[in-house]
Amino acid sequence: MTGIPVETAPAGKCSASGCSATVPATLAQNLLCLDHYVEKASSELRAALDLCRQGQPVDSHVLDWLLAGADFAVQTLARNGEDCSPSQRVKVLELLLGLSNLQEYLRHHSVRLNLAEG
Repeated sequence: MTGIPVETAPAGKCSASGCSATVPATLAQNLLCLDHYVEKASSELRAALDLCRQGQPVDSHVLDWLLAGADFAVQTLARNGEDCSPSQRVKVLELLLGLSNLQEYLRHHSVRLNLAEG
């Protein structure tokens, strides 16, 4: 996966280099704050869509991680954005729309998955 520079972070703090924002409980396993999670997911989403459009295989682990992001996005929006600002809410909505578009693309096109152990 492409990435945001990550460093070891204290529990509850974002692991993105130079960021000290709190990590929401729903993102604890990612060790990223909402902004950095959405940034990383959006980058991975663009890369996966580019690979699909080029007929290249998509890493199944990345795809699984991205699709799990849809659950996070729905949970975040279901709480009426109480954990995020209006601009963050817009970014989460854009991410959810992009994930929906990826899912739809995968349903209508023959896409190879890279099932490499990882």
